[in-house]
Amino acid sequence: MRKLLCLLVVFTGCITSAMAQQKHIEGVVKDAGTHDNLPFATIRVKSPAGATSSSMADNKGQFKIDAQPGATVMISFTGYNTMAMIVKENDSTHWNIMLQNANAALSEVVVIGYGKERRKDLTSAVATVSGKEIVEMPSTNLASALASRTPGLEVHANSTQPGAGVSVNIRGLNSISQLQGPLYIVDGVALVGDIRNVNPADIESVEILKDAAAAGIYGSRAAEGVVLITTKKPKAGQTAVNFDMYAGIQVNNPAYKMLGAKDYYKLKRTAFTNADPVSFPPNADTTDGKIFNQYELKSITNGFQSYNWQNAIAHNNAPIQNYNISLANGTGSNRVYFSGNYMDQQGILINTGYKKYAGYLADESQIRSFLKIGGSVNFTHDQTRNAMPGEFQQSLTQSPLMPPYDSTNQPLIIIDNSTGISTIINPLTTALYATNMYTTNRTNANLYLELTPFKNLTLRSSIGADIYQAEADTYWPRNTGGGFSTNGSGEIYNTRSTDVLWENTANYYLTKGRHELNVLGGFTFERHENFATDMQGQYFPTDLLSFKNMGSAGVKVQDNSNYDGWSVRSLLARAIYKFKGRYILNVTARQDGSSRFGPDNKFGFFPTVSGAWRVVDEPFIGYKLKTVLSDFKLRASYGLVGNQNLPYDAIYTRFNQAQYPFNGSSVTSGYTIGGTAGNTSLEWERQHQLNAGTDIAVLNNRISLSVDVYKKNISALLMPLTLAPSSGFYNEQVNVAAMQTKGIDVMLKATPIETKRFAWQTSVNWSKYQSRITKLFPGRDSISLSLRVGLPPSGTYVNYVYDGLYQKGDDFKLNPNGKPGDIRIKDVNGDGKITPQDEVVVGSSIPKGWGSWWNYFRLGRFNLVVYSTYQYGHQLNNLTYTNLTYYNAGFGNTANVTVEGGKYWTPENPNTNIPRPDAFGTSLRTLPGGTGQGSSYSIQKAAYIKIQHITLGYDVDGNVLKRMHMNSLNVYAQVLNPFLFTGYKGVDPDVSGGNSSNELYPRYRTFLLGLKLGL
Repeated sequence: MRKLLCLLVVFTGCITSAMAQQKHIEGVVKDAGTHDNLPFATIRVKSPAGATSSSMADNKGQFKIDAQPGATVMISFTGYNTMAMIVKENDSTHWNIMLQNANAALSEVVVIGYGKERRKDLTSAVATVSGKEIVEMPSTNLASALASRTPGLEVHANSTQPGAGVSVNIRGLNSISQLQGPLYIVDGVALVGDIRNVNPADIESVEILKDAAAAGIYGSRAAEGVVLITTKKPKAGQTAVNFDMYAGIQVNNPAYKMLGAKDYYKLKRTAFTNADPVSFPPNADTTDGKIFNQYELKSITNGFQSYNWQNAIAHNNAPIQNYNISLANGTGSNRVYFSGNYMDQQGILINTGYKKYAGYLADESQIRSFLKIGGSVNFTHDQTRNAMPGEFQQSLTQSPLMPPYDSTNQPLIIIDNSTGISTIINPLTTALYATNMYTTNRTNANLYLELTPFKNLTLRSSIGADIYQAEADTYWPRNTGGGFSTNGSGEIYNTRSTDVLWENTANYYLTKGRHELNVLGGFTFERHENFATDMQGQYFPTDLLSFKNMGSAGVKVQDNSNYDGWSVRSLLARAIYKFKGRYILNVTARQDGSSRFGPDNKFGFFPTVSGAWRVVDEPFIGYKLKTVLSDFKLRASYGLVGNQNLPYDAIYTRFNQAQYPFNGSSVTSGYTIGGTAGNTSLEWERQHQLNAGTDIAVLNNRISLSVDVYKKNISALLMPLTLAPSSGFYNEQVNVAAMQTKGIDVMLKATPIETKRFAWQTSVNWSKYQSRITKLFPGRDSISLSLRVGLPPSGTYVNYVYDGLYQKGDDFKLNPNGKPGDIRIKDVNGDGKITPQDEVVVGSSIPKGWGSWWNYFRLGRFNLVVYSTYQYGHQLNNLTYTNLTYYNAGFGNTANVTVEGGKYWTPENPNTNIPRPDAFGTSLRTLPGGTGQGSSYSIQKAAYIKIQHITLGYDVDGNVLKRMHMNSLNVYAQVLNPFLFTGYKGVDPDVSGGNSSNELYPRYRTFLLGLKLGL
């Protein structure tokens, strides 16, 4: 009994001792950003002995636990990073736990005008394209790499030619006559137009400021949107060397298949017989000698020997190669980043291609804790060898009966007098001997100083310069079609421009309790100058020096120069206020003064306001909903931006050169008023834009959706007003017109599958817009059939309506001279005759929607990327198709046609849309206005789905890399433009502008092998 009592005493003492060591802790769990309580957070306690227990905070985020000193307390909440706390003997017994949001997408820092902001706090429409996305698909132009990457951004290449420029639109049409494209800001350097000099491999991120509130801080430069380009900088504490390269071949992918020799022979005979059966009887032996040359007759005699002209001027396997190397040193107070790039893309057509050399250097030095200086410089030299106009089309339409080479294996020279002007009809001489070269040298440099005199205040001053020089050299030697009749024809066009931007800003950040305030103020000054010279000449004594000795030209066709210069002085301000991290207000204002305007309207004021409500952070969003809902934000903005892109001399009256009789016997040179009258009352084109949007994410951001709707009312649009002859001027520019553009942008991202071994990520975006003119001149709602109130300012096709082909037995009242097989035009107004009043809208090049679909798959160390773009609901004026399917439509009476064009109308083949061939072209152009008019015959639906690239890569195992002293190594195979799904009958519907005259070049597929190496 005594022993049992002793054991009981010892056991009780142990329990008492253990209970004495327990600490009672009370606390609350909050969001570190918003300070809002997190209800029902999970609290896990792990004792030093390894025992665990779990509890949950209440609906206010408050909790109570008992834990021994040395125990580990884990606090977790869905969508937040878990926090671990160690219980210590002397620590406080009241804990205030602040959990960080684990949503990387929301924590992402986004570059905005003159600053940065967390994505979760954005109040306006800002889209981001990462540097990783940009280099996913090789491109000679950064703008091309952005194509359809984000909703609202429309990018189309001007042609498929290497080094071709691009057309960029942000949220549709923004002016009637003064479109220039978006403003690009590259590390503080302002660029407009071509940005091919920016190496895609040097890009850290690209932000597209789409609405007025986002772009308004740039005032009068922001009417067509702003693109902020941030280049790579050395990261603190890191030293890295990266090398990437790819090489491959480009394979011709012909869009057109032309007739062979025998079918062409039949076509040409039929065309001449239809045109003049008396002179060219169908069965006479003499007909061939009248319409075929000696070389064609020889091929006919040899059993219709056929020649492929496309193969004569094209490579089947054109090489392409690209190399990038970068070195970054982020250790110490001085950080340096350097990169070099070399690219060589040979063209599918002989003697065409693109070559680029580029170097980039960035440096940043922390001189003192409060003083930092830095700068960057980028230099690019590139050279584009372009095909001559018509070269590709001529190779398609050349007679397959005629050989490209003569008996000495030199290009066959045949003189063609059928047009009344002697010329050479062999496009091979143009491809081999003519010159069409475009060379640029561009330097972008930026230098900045950043001072922090005291906490939360940053003063920054930077100066950036864009120095651009371009030269276009063209020469047609006398053995080419373009130079035969003029003994050589040449041109040199030089452009030199500089743009200097000086910016000074002060930024102050204040946090007090649940209030945050960020205030920005600044002053900027920009000066732009452009100088161009143009020299054209003919009748050169020799072709040996080509364009390099323009002074030797016997005839000076052109020898002049042009200047364009302007300045803008600006004051800007912005205030961003946040309350509780979920109510956000952003107000900006900018005043611009531009030298392009007269004294009464020199200054413009551009205010904007935007706000956001982070609904997801509201207390009424319960715990259960928050386990599903990762983000929910509502945004709205309204603002005014301007457009100063009027002709720099529009406020000045022009004088023209003139000659006056003097004393009745001699002539004196002088000037007279004329041309365009100056208008000192011109003012800014103004754009009021309203935007409303929402951002939603669920399942820990596995699925996210962003939707924006917008409406832009644009007024004071510049138009040329025709003046009475008595004024002495043709016209003057006036602010008179107005238009409206409205649309919607949608972006959906999802990670349907994510496991340790396999993952699938996908994103889809879709955009559409509608633009219409709401006002033109007072009392006038129409200037032309395609420019009138209710229609878009561009992209509308107005023409006669194609109504099929005339058949035997039809009534030819509308075309008394017509014959069966001719095109029939619809009498729209029913007056019994074809007149200009029968012309109507027959199509539009503005799509009803466009976008992209991106897919990423990972299986172990293998990864696959498939990227496609699409566009629908629009038409293109495919004149090339018309010219290639109808004999003598546009290339003279020697022209071959496509296989489809060979299925032309005959009495035995009436069910076709190809008119009967006619050597004079009358069966296609039978309209009252003459042979130059057309119809909706050429208008084609241009919807497409285009697989832009398929890339299969492999990431080398880390253990292997360690043995090889590497940080990373990825090898990949890639095919560009593998598939195009479309009913369009041209080279590529993904072209800039509404006409297929941009089809200057064949389409092709590219096959690449590449690697990305990090040391």
